[in-house]
Amino acid sequence: MKYPILFVFTIWFVGVGYTQNKSFKTFRDYLLPASNLDSFKKTGGHINPISSQYLHLLIAIELGKQNAYDTINKEKIKQIIELASKQKSQLGLAMAYYILGREYTIDQDDSLSYSYLTKAEKIFTAGNDTTGIIHCSKLLRSHTRRADKNLPKFYFDRVVALGQKSKYPIDNYMYYLLIMACDPYFEPQPTESQIAQTLNKTIKMIDMYPRFEYIRANVYKNIQEGYLRKQRHEKVLEFALKVMHHTNKKIDFMDYQYLGNAYLSVKKYDLAVVALEEAGKRIEIERPMALMRRRNIYFFLKKAYYEAGNLKASIQTDETYDSLVSVIRDNDRSVALFHLREKYSFADKEAVLKRLALEKEIADSQKRLLFGGLIMTLVLVGIILFFSIKLQRTNAELLHLQQARDRFYTIIAHDLRSPMNSLNDMGALLHHLISEGKKQELDKVIQQIENMRQQTHLLLNNLFEWGKSQYFINESGAQPGTFDAAVSLQTLCNHYLPFAEAKGVSLALALPSSLPLKADQKGFETAVRNLLDNALKHTPTGGKITVSGRSSEEGTPNHSIMIADTGEGIAPGQLKYLQQVFSCKTKPEVGVKGLGLGMILVYNFAKKNKIKLQIMSESGVGSSFSIVWKS
Repeated sequence: MKYPILFVFTIWFVGVGYTQNKSFKTFRDYLLPASNLDSFKKTGGHINPISSQYLHLLIAIELGKQNAYDTINKEKIKQIIELASKQKSQLGLAMAYYILGREYTIDQDDSLSYSYLTKAEKIFTAGNDTTGIIHCSKLLRSHTRRADKNLPKFYFDRVVALGQKSKYPIDNYMYYLLIMACDPYFEPQPTESQIAQTLNKTIKMIDMYPRFEYIRANVYKNIQEGYLRKQRHEKVLEFALKVMHHTNKKIDFMDYQYLGNAYLSVKKYDLAVVALEEAGKRIEIERPMALMRRRNIYFFLKKAYYEAGNLKASIQTDETYDSLVSVIRDNDRSVALFHLREKYSFADKEAVLKRLALEKEIADSQKRLLFGGLIMTLVLVGIILFFSIKLQRTNAELLHLQQARDRFYTIIAHDLRSPMNSLNDMGALLHHLISEGKKQELDKVIQQIENMRQQTHLLLNNLFEWGKSQYFINESGAQPGTFDAAVSLQTLCNHYLPFAEAKGVSLALALPSSLPLKADQKGFETAVRNLLDNALKHTPTGGKITVSGRSSEEGTPNHSIMIADTGEGIAPGQLKYLQQVFSCKTKPEVGVKGLGLGMILVYNFAKKNKIKLQIMSESGVGSSFSIVWKS
């Protein structure tokens, strides 16, 4: 069931597609639907009569009539102008003016033709519609001779310039017509060879694009003018007959007039009389108001009668010709009044369009102003929100820094309080031991004082290094240099050995002969000092601290140092935090998870010198810190 429904919908879509889906933006867009009027007119029942699609339908139908050499419906043209004015369609107005100008051209009414064509040409020029400009200019080229001698040359140059360089075949065709007609403004004039070549190009274009079939008759008419200027009367007759027998156009009075004139030029007077008599009959039916064209037909008809030897008919035709001349002269005033009324009628439409356009421009300006104000308001709100959020973040960061500073001060106070309290108590103890002469106990107290001095010195050194670090101030640290880390470790271990023995802790050293390291040596020694002090602090009496190293010469790609102890170990939560800090996943902060100032200095040293830190620990078993760097 769905396939028949889909088929019906497809047929309907194709039938209505020209007007409902096609975008009409230029003169060219109307040529295809105008060439297929039979199927195109059927879509009218499906379209809203006040819609833009209906406007395009009316324009295409009337343009198609003209292309088929049929008479247009002027009431429909007025309807087109009304719809275009309401819909503010400049293109719709231009097409209506063009169709009217072309219609009055057929009637040889130069005044109205010029008026409407110039209006259309002005709109097409504003819209950069080359096809519209060329079509108007081609007609204006032929019907401005009596207005201003400079105008025909201007419009000729315009058709040539645009028609030559255009990428559209229909524009090239208008330029070809000038060549085939041997327009007088060509210098030099086209040769017969050039006329034939241009004709071949035009016919190929028509054969390639069947929608342009309607222009074949116009091609044959224009080439008649060219051969007439070349005095090739037999060629003029050839193409006059082609218009009659080899085109699909509806034959009208002009075709018989052209044919009669061609027979007259080759002195076939009897055939000329037949053709011109038919032209005279047809014009009274097809164009009864085209008095000037009727006058021209009777002018050539009286000549044909005379040359054919029918003097009586020639005299009667001459009387008809004189009466037409008289009527034209007598009707000049009424015709002028009619033209004036027509002009003012369309001038009123233009005034309405201009007023509507001005109202639209004012409304658009108000909308733009309102939109601009809304945008400015949103921008201001956005800026306020941005700085508000930024201020909140800044306040949060300041609060965080204040809390970190308070923790920092608390740790420093705690680390300094213990040695100071001990010193306070040891003053009286020393006095007592000296007075009693207890030398052995006095040596122990002195050793404890040395331990406190060492710890206090390390604390102050850490504070000094911390102050210089880039964590607080943006200063570049010491430039890295290559030194032997094994020598530095040996020196540091010798320094800490007496303190370890005093506490009853074994300090073992297992280092290779050389451990070259490119880093800040002072920073390295500060980091190792903190690791040794930390191990000594947390290793009980009887425990062991091992300082070992491995060189890349032993088969590993890296150098490494390990400081391991058999102390109390690190709690799992604190160990996880330290591992995240050492892997640069978490920013270290003093006081968080028991993190001290010394461990942060170790982290900063490793980060600045691109050295890897590793930590392993087990509660009740001990801990190990490793420093690893590439060889």
